[in-house]
Amino acid sequence: MSAVDQNPSTLNYIKTVENFLGASGIWPSNIFSDKLQPLVFRVHKQTLPYHTMLIVFGGLHYLSDNFHRMSFLDMGHMILSTFLAMVTAMRSVVPNLKVYAALVTKLGREIHLMHFAHKGPYYEEMNKMVDKASYIYTKIIVVIMYLAMLMFNFAPMYNNAKNVLISKTENYTMEFALYYSYPGFKPLNYFPTTTLYNFYLSYNCGIMLCGLDLVLFLMIFQLIGHVYILRHNLENFPSPKNKVVLNIGDLPRYKNKENCIVEMFDAKENEEVRVRLAECIEHHKIIIRFTDEISIVFGPILAFNYMFHMVGCCLLLLECSAGNQIIRYGPLTTVVFGQLIQISVMFEMLGAETEKLKDSAYFVPWECMNTSNRRTAHIMLHKMQDKISIKALGLAAVGVNTMMGILKTTFSYYAFLQTMND
Repeated sequence: MSAVDQNPSTLNYIKTVENFLGASGIWPSNIFSDKLQPLVFRVHKQTLPYHTMLIVFGGLHYLSDNFHRMSFLDMGHMILSTFLAMVTAMRSVVPNLKVYAALVTKLGREIHLMHFAHKGPYYEEMNKMVDKASYIYTKIIVVIMYLAMLMFNFAPMYNNAKNVLISKTENYTMEFALYYSYPGFKPLNYFPTTTLYNFYLSYNCGIMLCGLDLVLFLMIFQLIGHVYILRHNLENFPSPKNKVVLNIGDLPRYKNKENCIVEMFDAKENEEVRVRLAECIEHHKIIIRFTDEISIVFGPILAFNYMFHMVGCCLLLLECSAGNQIIRYGPLTTVVFGQLIQISVMFEMLGAETEKLKDSAYFVPWECMNTSNRRTAHIMLHKMQDKISIKALGLAAVGVNTMMGILKTTFSYYAFLQTMND
């Protein structure tokens, strides 16, 4: 099968993403075909925002009822789990949006580098490189997500088994991974059901926290690949094949001077140059257009992410500071801090590579072109002056500087909370 006829759904990491994110709707089922999701998956996708918000209200109700009886670390756990429920509720709305489904479909059907691999050896090389990076990253994210979910639920189950079955501790209160209550409903009265439901909620939290970011990173990988290809095309723009001799010896001011030999494109070459310039401009438009579409869909998510990281990161450090909680919170802390660092570094890389486009554009031999092509080259150079970046709600630039500000604030808050805990 030729590259132009291939379908990205045949790639191993795409199959993993489909299996990993298909039920939640984060990876739409109709990207490469017109089949519908099973009914149970559609119901799950559409109802998840509602019952996740119920957990937010239940957590706040539990916090208000037990505020004076909770330890400092338990209060931190409640605030953290309530924020995670808010993040899950907000993110679970996204797979139900038509604009999101259209964006992911465009990634699979149009933007993926496999659709461009037939255009030349460098296209194919970059496609393989991006696919390899995507494959490795997908596997890592899936493993970390499941590990964080299992450890978060394993700790209370282990404590329950240890105190009830082994130590037979008297007056022991059963532990839950998540705490919530409602008027007339106490989780302890429905311990088995609540424990299973907490597993379900933790799974959905992990899927929404890691899954949406995974799809976003796959998009960024493809965009960076496109930028590399565009830079390669600009830096390897063909030069004129023939040299032109200008007879300037007969001119008064150049009397007795040698003839001037210059490189100029002939009429046929100028036509080829016109096509190449148009292709480069169109490729640049594709990159900008897809980046803008990503900003529209993921901008609110990234803004809320930053707000969550301001609160969640310092609370996670506080919980991990209690030595007996490191198994429970360690993987989750890795996920949350890793998410902040990965998002920031990835978007910084995208911005840095697009900023190099203007330097690559100067490799184009505009001085050898005719007047029409020179105008086109000037327009192209003008359009490539701006750095392509994604902003959270159009306000905060997503990048390393924002990340460093959040990390500094996180450690300051952590030190403050640690003194309060002492």
